[in-house]
Amino acid sequence: MATPKTMKAWRLAAFNADVPAAIDSLTLETALPVPGPVGADEVLVKIAYAAINPIDWKIFTGGYQEIAPVIFPFIPGFDIAGEIVQVGANAATSFKVGDTILSNTGLLESCKTPPPTGGPGGALAEYALVPATLCVKTSVKDLSTIVGLSLAGQTSYQALFSGSVPNKSVTGIPLGDTKEGSKVLILGAAGGTGSLAIQLAKSRKAFVACTASSAPMPNNDKQTKMDFVKSLGADLVIDYKTDDWSKVLAGKDYDLIYDCVGTPEYLTDMAPKVLKKGGKFVSIANFDVATGSKVEGLEFCPFMVNSNSADLQDMTTMVEKGELFVEIDTVYSLEQAKEALLQSFKGRSVGKIVIKV
Repeated sequence: MATPKTMKAWRLAAFNADVPAAIDSLTLETALPVPGPVGADEVLVKIAYAAINPIDWKIFTGGYQEIAPVIFPFIPGFDIAGEIVQVGANAATSFKVGDTILSNTGLLESCKTPPPTGGPGGALAEYALVPATLCVKTSVKDLSTIVGLSLAGQTSYQALFSGSVPNKSVTGIPLGDTKEGSKVLILGAAGGTGSLAIQLAKSRKAFVACTASSAPMPNNDKQTKMDFVKSLGADLVIDYKTDDWSKVLAGKDYDLIYDCVGTPEYLTDMAPKVLKKGGKFVSIANFDVATGSKVEGLEFCPFMVNSNSADLQDMTTMVEKGELFVEIDTVYSLEQAKEALLQSFKGRSVGKIVIKV
């Protein structure tokens, strides 16, 4: 079937420091041109599902413009799963029309100057133009169950293992080296990145402690968030609402703390009590390098994920083998994208928020 000339897509026209107002300003365009032409190293994907990540709405404030510039009007979103409908000449050595693929189109990879031909992001649309190097094929039939793997999974993969590309933090320090016997603490373990991090760390036979709450799961009031993270393999779960994890784990000499929360005191006051000398505080939520540099006895590693197919392929294979599970919080339609972004902004989701396109 021929690819249509137009598509539906959500677009943002301007930044707004007030995130809910920015989300509300999104417009669903119904007759935008399908991205193209397809470059030699690109594929055009008919999107079946997209997934929401906090970076999707954080961009709306303009705070990332210096390192990840966007051009308006901007189509948000980075996680996609769907079917290839056109293949560039060079990409044809790895992909063909009809292949089912998974991709994180990449914050740093797609938000840049000059922008790629497909433009930045592009997940909240019916079609996206994606570099073939950021795609992997998958045999998973229900793409809703894997679309949330890409960005969150790669983020946790690189935080824990440094990834298959040379990955250093914002401060230039190499990221994690989690292996058998490592002791890892995951802060904010019930979310999309944290829940995948538990499973990835356990796959390397690490000891995993994590923080969660006793609040009920969104879709199962008989299971708490603490129960959920235990079910993923966590060895020790601390209720952050009732217990101070730095007191519970004081003097335990952890190798790495993976911070998915961003509370400043976690770095400055609490982590030094738990990490061994030279241990790493790897954060995707705290970027205060000046503050981090003042904390003695640990390496502060704020970082941003590097999108690549090698890390994603490792995790996709794990999912296909039943060794990795992507929890889904809520599935919305494309028309409900504003509600999905607002839910992510409120920060109480367990697992991934998915968009059915």
